[in-house]
Amino acid sequence: MSISTKDKILALLFRAGGNFISGEDAGKSLGISRSAVSTAVKGLRDEGFAIEAVTNRGYRLTKLPDAITAGTLLSGLSPERMENLTCLKVTESTNSSLMELAQKNAPDGRVVISEMQTAGRGRSGKSFASPEGQGIYLSYLIRPDTAAGESAMISDWGFITAAVGRTVSLVLKELYGISPEIKENELLVNKRKLCGILTQTDMEVESGMFRALVAGIGINVHQRDREPDPKLRMTSIDMETSKRSSRPALAAALILALDELRRSLRCHL
Repeated sequence: MSISTKDKILALLFRAGGNFISGEDAGKSLGISRSAVSTAVKGLRDEGFAIEAVTNRGYRLTKLPDAITAGTLLSGLSPERMENLTCLKVTESTNSSLMELAQKNAPDGRVVISEMQTAGRGRSGKSFASPEGQGIYLSYLIRPDTAAGESAMISDWGFITAAVGRTVSLVLKELYGISPEIKENELLVNKRKLCGILTQTDMEVESGMFRALVAGIGINVHQRDREPDPKLRMTSIDMETSKRSSRPALAAALILALDELRRSLRCHL
């Protein structure tokens, strides 16, 4: 995806963690003029980002944004990694969006992430609630490396859902100290659902060979209640940690961990 000057400035400010960064330093870092920095800051303010400007000190984010945008993700991912990522405001399903890209020859490791899903799905066609700004809704593309002689039979790849579950679990442990129980395609904490995983394939029915596997991940992050059904067996990262977590930081860490998983699959298949 293309990265705008505004996204690059937002990433710099986000990485500064609420500290000031001068217009001169920002410009030198990005190879642009101080005027271009000022214009980008104005554009970010127009989009609702709270940015303070102080003479001889520069700019700072007075409130770190939680939105999933190119700018916030760029704070944790390289520009090269961002080129293989699609960031959406809304989609019916990140799995469906990524499968469409896969059928148009999207490369191995492509990611689709969205602020919300209007028709998120779980196992056996069950719906997965995906309210705006409340969770991580992400899909990751893995292709068989047939050129390297890697098997493309789906029977050889049936373990990937479990492997993705372990990867998500490790990220949650590292970032938040949460150790979910992995049960089929769900991650549970105290028997409440924290995360759902749905893997789907683009395959040739006659040969049983598949061209792409899409791993969809939905993590509850900011949900704070179980309305309209207080007996609903769900939980969230915020509920488990009693803190408000950073979705951009979690999304970036998860993408990097999935990249490492994809590389390990290349070594062991």
